[in-house]
Amino acid sequence: MAIVGLSFGRHIVELLHSTPASEFIELSAVCDIRKDLAETVGRERGVRATDSLEELLADPKIQAIGLFTGPYRRAELIRTVLHAGKDVLTTKPFELDSAEAEQILREAQQLGRTIHLNSPSPEPTADIRQVLQWRDQYDLGALVSARGDVWASYFEKSDGSWMDNPDKCPGGAMMRLGIYLINDILQLAGVPNAVSFASSRIRTGRPTPDNALLTLSFPSGCLGSIHTSFCVRDGDQYGNGLSLHFERGSIYRNVGSERAVARPERAQLSLVRLDGDSRVVEVASFDECSGVYQWEEFYRALTLRESISEEYINRIVAGVRVLESLRHLTVRRDRSPATSPVEAVAV
Repeated sequence: MAIVGLSFGRHIVELLHSTPASEFIELSAVCDIRKDLAETVGRERGVRATDSLEELLADPKIQAIGLFTGPYRRAELIRTVLHAGKDVLTTKPFELDSAEAEQILREAQQLGRTIHLNSPSPEPTADIRQVLQWRDQYDLGALVSARGDVWASYFEKSDGSWMDNPDKCPGGAMMRLGIYLINDILQLAGVPNAVSFASSRIRTGRPTPDNALLTLSFPSGCLGSIHTSFCVRDGDQYGNGLSLHFERGSIYRNVGSERAVARPERAQLSLVRLDGDSRVVEVASFDECSGVYQWEEFYRALTLRESISEEYINRIVAGVRVLESLRHLTVRRDRSPATSPVEAVAV
């Protein structure tokens, strides 16, 4: 696989030289429009470096492209890669235009090619599987509310990148941090019929917000909310905390100060329910949290020539439609609460 776009892709290069990624995927080349950056990373890892995507697409030995450019109009680049006969691994958020997202995913399906993301992932991660198991095992009933929180501490300056542009980075911190929680909640609650959004700029030097709150309303009556911020430094960054309240119990992921190890790739879950008059608590821990790259699944898709499933297409598009609504809200009314309908898509 070749990695294209090294601002974030450099992190993926590191992952490919450690387990479990290295057990399934071999890095063969790196590419960036900044040729000096590509050459630096290439020397570090002993692989070919180039500033030409076309050069990589012409190489029959390269089976897949890891595309880690910005999300704005990413579908156009993916189309180029697919029609060159390569499969694609990319990152969240997939796109900002839901029509473009759905069209390119269906093109991949028609071409027999695969596209995998880290969020939403092709298969439910271990933590989400445990939530679903507890829900069914203990008959917890309907999901009533879903609340997510994620934060970090940045002191960013404007640099003219896509992260400065409200049209390309709608909601600022919400799009950059909140997409994992958006996809998690949609996987558990279904497709929302409305969203609302509020944001503020506390200390960022960017014109996009560093503190944001998204709320989601679902046809079932479930209500969801997600808070994201680049303004909190407490040693527990990137936790993707999630509180799920069902009719007959609650499930928490990475919530509170009792986490043994505050690592973003680790998930600690607890279930609270009543058994008669007794309050029962169960706990589970996993070294895999939502948002991880499923390297083995990608390897299997490549070797078995598995294309992208209808169910996965629908989950990806559902998340993009939330971001699309967020984009409309932030372009129309900066830094103030607003609401907008979200077109439904089957999940």
